[in-house]
Amino acid sequence: MRPVFKALALAVFCLAPRIAAAEDVALIVVGDDYRDLPDLPGAPEAADMAQSLESAGFRVISSLDQSASGAWSTVARFRDAVADAERVFVLLSGHMVSTPREAWLLTREATEPDDLSVGSAAVPLGAILDIVAERPGQAVVMLARSGKRIEGTGLVPGADVTAPQGVTVVSGPLNQLLRAAREVVLVPGADMASGLGDSRRDLAVSGFLSDAVPFLPVPGDGAAAPQVRLEPDMEAAWWQVIEQIGTVEAFEAYLDRYPSGRFSSAARGEIRRIEGSADDRARAVEAAMGLDRNARRDIQRDLSLLGYDPRGIDGIFGPGSRAAITAWQSAEGYPATGYLTADQLRALRDVAAVRAAELEAEAARRQAEEERRDTNYWRETGRGSSEAGLRAYLSRYPDGLFAGVAESRLAEIEADKRAAARAEERQAWDAARAADTPAAYRDYLARYPQGAFGEEARARLDELTRDDGDAEAEAAKAEEARVAGNGIIRLLVENRLNAAGFDPGRIDGIFDKDTRRAIRRFQRANDIAVTGFVTQETMVRLLAVR
Repeated sequence: MRPVFKALALAVFCLAPRIAAAEDVALIVVGDDYRDLPDLPGAPEAADMAQSLESAGFRVISSLDQSASGAWSTVARFRDAVADAERVFVLLSGHMVSTPREAWLLTREATEPDDLSVGSAAVPLGAILDIVAERPGQAVVMLARSGKRIEGTGLVPGADVTAPQGVTVVSGPLNQLLRAAREVVLVPGADMASGLGDSRRDLAVSGFLSDAVPFLPVPGDGAAAPQVRLEPDMEAAWWQVIEQIGTVEAFEAYLDRYPSGRFSSAARGEIRRIEGSADDRARAVEAAMGLDRNARRDIQRDLSLLGYDPRGIDGIFGPGSRAAITAWQSAEGYPATGYLTADQLRALRDVAAVRAAELEAEAARRQAEEERRDTNYWRETGRGSSEAGLRAYLSRYPDGLFAGVAESRLAEIEADKRAAARAEERQAWDAARAADTPAAYRDYLARYPQGAFGEEARARLDELTRDDGDAEAEAAKAEEARVAGNGIIRLLVENRLNAAGFDPGRIDGIFDKDTRRAIRRFQRANDIAVTGFVTQETMVRLLAVR
């Protein structure tokens, strides 16, 4: 049960007017907020019922989610009050169980009851029925079925009771009982037999039931006429308590119960005022920290590391950054304001540092495994002893540990071939190399299918055509233009690559062949899509390098 609803129900019990010396007495015992057993509805409904009973002239003695000892004390007060009562009404709601000799209403303390221990955490229904049996023909007992099967050794779910002589016992769902109470039992002169026996009601009725003897007499029949008001102004009572509590949750509780109520506009206005004030306070708290652009960029990087996309790492807190902060706060159990406090900032930094260390360790393990495979394949291809082995190695590991050696040896092989080739073929090969296009290499191979440079021409042609139409590479290239589009950022990238142990060559802000190779190695080690271009994910991981 929501705490605010329980507080409201208790408050309404307290606000209800009390009758100093009533001829009629009512007992309401409700269990809805159990420690271990399933919770049930009951508190707000019981508060409404208390109002209706008191408006009908009853003195109401109630117990809401009390301990066993508290409930027993309430029943004892009811027993004492019945001595001077003319009529008695009892409403019991909560988990009920039975043994062969007794039925029990479990209190909030009940955990795993059995036939030996149930009495320590329950109220005996037999004792209550004995009390009301002193008013034959003028006693009604209503037992609300919980709809939950509570079982234990020697126990049967539900209340198995026999109505005493002259007592009307009605059992059924709580909402049906309350409706029957207002529409039949508490209506002066109402025909109890036909009203409670209506087939439209999901009720079980036993004991005394007469179509000639109403529970409440018609005023003027020799009995005092109570001031009956079957529609008490519960909304006003709730609103009075709501204003005293004054929280967003309290006003939302009112709107849940009365979405179109008399005070609904005021409730919504109070929610807007409170939440607006909270938003202003949260904004002011963050502003007081004086975060500069670098600090905000660090926050965006940390959020990205944790999987919350701020839509850019630019040091500007726009809607994307606020949404990322809100999502992180919600996941961590903080108020989801979209603005950080000093404590939250420290927590974000700490958890992001842990995540960065985890990613770094993962990258190191992945890099070590990649280098092991790289070295093994270099050995398998003969450590560069042949042109075919060199090209096979570069095909699988174009950025591998021995890629530089392989390229150097292939260059030497090409130089040897150049020296041995005819001048005409050398000229054609030089032209193809200068053009460096698929068409140029196809032209060379057409003219010299068995030429000295045929194998290299086919390898380069395969490399060029393999990249044709590569949408992913084009997208990564465009993303790099946004993420690392100026020389200063590129210098930062080269420095972080070097710090991470991936040699980018000369650190000059120019992404040359060595830089691209270092980027690809870093991406492969960090399980990022290998494009050779600095995507946002690549930048986030680079910024996490310490």
